[in-house]
Amino acid sequence: MSKKMEKNLNEENKHAMEMEMESKKDIEKKATTEPDDESDDEEEEGRFRIVPNATTISNDHPHLFPKVYRFYFNLVKDIEIEINRVGPSFPYHPSVYLHKAHSCHSLYLNYFIRKHLATKHDVELTDHRTETVIEEPDRFETGTNPKLKAALEKHYKIFTDRNTKAIDVHYSVKVVSLSHTIFFHYEIPKGEFHAYYENLLAIVKYLDSLVYNTVEINPCTGCEYFNGDANIIFDGEVVFQIKTSRFFSLECNDPFIRKEKFSQLALYSFGYYKRTGKKILKLVIYNPLLGCEYVLQLNDIDYEQFEEALDRDVTLLQLLFPMSSESDDSDDTKKSE
Repeated sequence: MSKKMEKNLNEENKHAMEMEMESKKDIEKKATTEPDDESDDEEEEGRFRIVPNATTISNDHPHLFPKVYRFYFNLVKDIEIEINRVGPSFPYHPSVYLHKAHSCHSLYLNYFIRKHLATKHDVELTDHRTETVIEEPDRFETGTNPKLKAALEKHYKIFTDRNTKAIDVHYSVKVVSLSHTIFFHYEIPKGEFHAYYENLLAIVKYLDSLVYNTVEINPCTGCEYFNGDANIIFDGEVVFQIKTSRFFSLECNDPFIRKEKFSQLALYSFGYYKRTGKKILKLVIYNPLLGCEYVLQLNDIDYEQFEEALDRDVTLLQLLFPMSSESDDSDDTKKSE
């Protein structure tokens, strides 16, 4: 590990300890409003027990979850990130800037990848958020916009058809991806945005080069400590997450990708282990815009220690705020850069 990276991690660890005394008000606000691509909180008599989302923990763990942060810090401190160029780089299409559609563009590529992998591996493809905004329109914009509802119904059938390919029905994929934004009551773009067709072809080429036997698409990887849905799990051995960004580091103000970007994936590994007993040690982030693949190969994970850290941090959070209103959280609704 480079001296600069070690210094950064040490500074962040020190900052984490200083932030443990953050006010209850700030803790409650962050714990219940952080966007995240996760399953919904459990309802209890109109109120909701705080079960944080995996992205909440990964984004705020120095502040809200210090024991989890220290565990993760020790887990990855001697491991280097492997960076692979797996395709050409592309800019955002001008329409993305025109309609401020960065988040929707990111979701579009995410759904495009899901669709292609489902066809490649011949597995069923569904999306509960799309189905919800269609079946329960009174709760969403589809209730006041019948044309939108009809379009989602039409294109969802195409999207879930095993006989269609993502590259051939990319417009349908884009329409269906809007349901994610609608589900979380965010505003959809005023005009149509696009991704470069060559970018979609490059994504297909990369995905076809992967030599995995099985795929789980958007599987539930949550547990009693957090809610979470991974993007993809390959062969029960690889957590694969899609992060679209025009920045190599996935952050606008950082020249290097940080190991903290993989903490969300480590949580999914823990949740998957709790559900299946299978240990996932390979964590992969794919940036389809820049054609980059980032790999963090762990040597091992002590899931018992991981659980102890989660249990202590989450229990403290729940003791401070035992009930809270439900927050609609989604990692993919964050604005991409």
